[in-house]
Amino acid sequence: METTPSPLLSHTAARELSNLIAKKVMGETAVDVGFSSNIFMVFGLPTRRLADEQVFWKKKTSLCELTITRNPDYEIPWGCYARMNQIYIDTEVRSKNTNIIDVGQSFREYAQRIGYKDGRANRALLKQLLNYITSVIYIKPGDLEPGHAVGIQTLIANAWDIHFDVHNPEQLMFSKGKIVLEEKYASYVHKHAVPLDMNVVNVFKRNPLALDFYRFLAYRTNKLGKMIHFPDHLLFEQLGTDQEADFIVRMRLRRILKAIQTYWPVKAKFESGEFILEPSPPAVQHKIPSRKPINITPVAKPKSDPPATPPEPQNLSPKSGG
Repeated sequence: METTPSPLLSHTAARELSNLIAKKVMGETAVDVGFSSNIFMVFGLPTRRLADEQVFWKKKTSLCELTITRNPDYEIPWGCYARMNQIYIDTEVRSKNTNIIDVGQSFREYAQRIGYKDGRANRALLKQLLNYITSVIYIKPGDLEPGHAVGIQTLIANAWDIHFDVHNPEQLMFSKGKIVLEEKYASYVHKHAVPLDMNVVNVFKRNPLALDFYRFLAYRTNKLGKMIHFPDHLLFEQLGTDQEADFIVRMRLRRILKAIQTYWPVKAKFESGEFILEPSPPAVQHKIPSRKPINITPVAKPKSDPPATPPEPQNLSPKSGG
């Protein structure tokens, strides 16, 4: 197999992938396991910022439809930072079996946790974290019969306490910041998350299309028992690229696939207008943390003060006169 990254990758990604391949050849690769829920492996997120007045974003596949609605104070989550935040949150849920997400005591600490170790992450990273955790997701099956309504709707988070100073990223908070995920969302992630190799994720952390394509491959090859194939334009639609010419998207995905295959020998190819995927080695060839039951912590409700005076007794006798 060829081990030279595609020259069409960005300079930074090509260099990081070359270093990763060299470490793998020398047996020095440390596998860092991450997770992502199949919701966003199937649907992804917007790659670009939406118009200010757009309050929801809708994505449809042949099987179902996803709608993300934003909080009035924030935006629909989009771009690489939103994806990396989402992967971090899902990884915490799956690996620590909890709906309480620890984001650390400083912005620098959090940025490093999700893979931005060069110090370049700016306020956009925090903005996309808030965009994501304040949004609502709604999923419904496609092609329902008239009069038949089925769906799942949930907040991402119920509560959060984050105090990051992006201008002074090393400034410590008095306590660790945290996010309390909504129970339904956390339970779904815990049950339906698929493992990712964070080495690959971090190579493509500035390329939203590559992140989505890698996650799609990890999801579809997970426990794949036989070859599957379908028209490649369906893949383009699923990855949110149907606004571009097919030949441009095909070229971009081919070079991303080639780069991934230099590190992970996934058996996939574009051929005669189809995308073909065969049973392959798992995306993470490493022991996966056991799935213990998730420990759900509810949002703490403020205690109400007792009434200053006893309440007046109520007349509980039934009223006459109907």
